[in-house]
Amino acid sequence: MNVFTDLLRRQGKLGRPLNVAVVGAGFLGGGLVHALSRIQGMRPALVANRTPERAESVLRAAGADPARIVRCDDPDAAERAIAAGQWVVTRDVELFAGVPSIDAVMEATGTMQVGTDVALAGFRARKHVIEANPEVQVTLGACLKPLADEAGVVYSDIDGDQPGIIMNLHGYCRGLGLEPVVAGNCKGVMKRYATPSTQAAFAAAAGISPWIATAAADGTKLNLEMALVANATGMRPARTGMAGVETGLEALLESFSRHGLLEAGPIVEYTLGIPSGVFVIARSGDPHLRKELRYLKMGDGPEYLFYRPYVLCAFEAPLTAAEAVLYGTATAAPAGDPVADVATFAKRDLRAGEPLEGIGGAKHYGLIMAVEALREENALPVGLAEYATVARDVLRDGLIRYDDVVLDEAPIAVRLRREVEECFRARSHAR
Repeated sequence: MNVFTDLLRRQGKLGRPLNVAVVGAGFLGGGLVHALSRIQGMRPALVANRTPERAESVLRAAGADPARIVRCDDPDAAERAIAAGQWVVTRDVELFAGVPSIDAVMEATGTMQVGTDVALAGFRARKHVIEANPEVQVTLGACLKPLADEAGVVYSDIDGDQPGIIMNLHGYCRGLGLEPVVAGNCKGVMKRYATPSTQAAFAAAAGISPWIATAAADGTKLNLEMALVANATGMRPARTGMAGVETGLEALLESFSRHGLLEAGPIVEYTLGIPSGVFVIARSGDPHLRKELRYLKMGDGPEYLFYRPYVLCAFEAPLTAAEAVLYGTATAAPAGDPVADVATFAKRDLRAGEPLEGIGGAKHYGLIMAVEALREENALPVGLAEYATVARDVLRDGLIRYDDVVLDEAPIAVRLRREVEECFRARSHAR
């Protein structure tokens, strides 16, 4: 199986490339458009963004002929334009659902509202939905994945980013007959109280939004990514927020053993001090395999470290869309009932009446928790924080509970989350 060869074979058979709709033309969305324009057999046929000018700009930067970029919000007109080899730009994030020749949608906004709307529209239209949006998958995956299954389509996070790479490495180890005991992410530094102001210079230099830089710096993104991996594998966090052992690559196995994390597995974890990459620690009790791995310079075992140093994000993300269409497979998707979620903690003292905000702000950060602990504590999932207003004071680093906020019940994400929680309560009572 070679995805690149199969894409070309499919194009030759159908007489057209695999058409992808990209929703969001920011840092990642722009990267997706560029990558899709260079993978033979794929094409960013439609780009949706709240400012169409930005969508047009990323298409031009990717090599699209400006004279062949068409703005439209009508699905029939969009279908005709794509059939004629043009590129469609629109404000309507759900337009792709009415365009028959769109094979898959890739959502790259990172927002709860758009991510939820795109997923639901994709399922209704029976189109594969690929989202670079762990907030949505962690918060609502328990209800979105069954809807995708019912529609007969793939719902997945992307290859190329940490969760997808970890899932590939996890599957590789299992395929070799090893038992993954730790699935891990590498982080250079942690700035728990980072804000958009403190991260503004870095964001500007990197060409990313301050909220993205903040959510990465304060660990919220990391915790969401590892909750996604947990729910895709069944591996749990050993503790709230994970341990975050400070170590280097050469000492990683010894450090995890010294902190008791190898025996705590199978768990999700992260390290501090290794600036990039992901890893899986896998175990084998097979004497023959251990002898061979010793000869191959993998160590004495029984635990072995598998590490990938690079994270290529947009370069590899289109492969998830390709594999969804070609093979009906997902890179990273919920495997059943969730085992982990991400709870909301106060980044500073919060006063009653303050509206909370989405991730990457100055008011809260998110930490992974086992689902049983999150429900017992009545903790507010960080994915719903933007719909909440503080109802009573919460001190810095305090867990924010549902009882501490007033939640806007109107957004679809809140309503879906309520359905998930009612479902789990019913199951708990049945047991």
